[in-house]
Amino acid sequence: MDPPLSDAGRLQAARTGEALRAIPLRAIYSSPLQRALATAAAVAAPHALSVESDPDLREIAFGEWESLLGEEVEQRFGALLQQWWQRPDQVQIPGADTLEDVRVRAVGTLQGIVARHPDARVAIVAHGGVNKLMLLTLLGAPLSSFWRLAQSNACINVVEFDGDRGRVLVVNDTMHLK
Repeated sequence: MDPPLSDAGRLQAARTGEALRAIPLRAIYSSPLQRALATAAAVAAPHALSVESDPDLREIAFGEWESLLGEEVEQRFGALLQQWWQRPDQVQIPGADTLEDVRVRAVGTLQGIVARHPDARVAIVAHGGVNKLMLLTLLGAPLSSFWRLAQSNACINVVEFDGDRGRVLVVNDTMHLK
């Protein structure tokens, strides 16, 4: 699904842009979905940077669950939904991405961005699921830990790299949204 930002989302995006204003960013990458692009534009504006859209940063596709309400998913896919909450790394939702598929594409994109900007500060605007998978990989945590990380809308994560080795410094910072 590709809904636009709500009024609350636009306010969060503006606050995120303001929070990152003093950081000397050299590039901004974003998922092509409109809510991520709008957030990335708010981050890019104070830096006079353009946003580079990358389809590999798009959110997890949920196949047959897309556009269904939670109650509908529970009614039609109850047992599979329980597996998703208990063992998300082992579930194949009909027509959906697996966590491993998304991890491979997102981490590959992250590695490419780091290689293109080895000594620069860069912002990547993606989605909660994609962010979790990149962070879990950097932390060396199994995909079964997917639900152990929080990723609030418009949160800031900070990762630094030494060569190709990443170190997670900040996770799910939302102080700028208060």
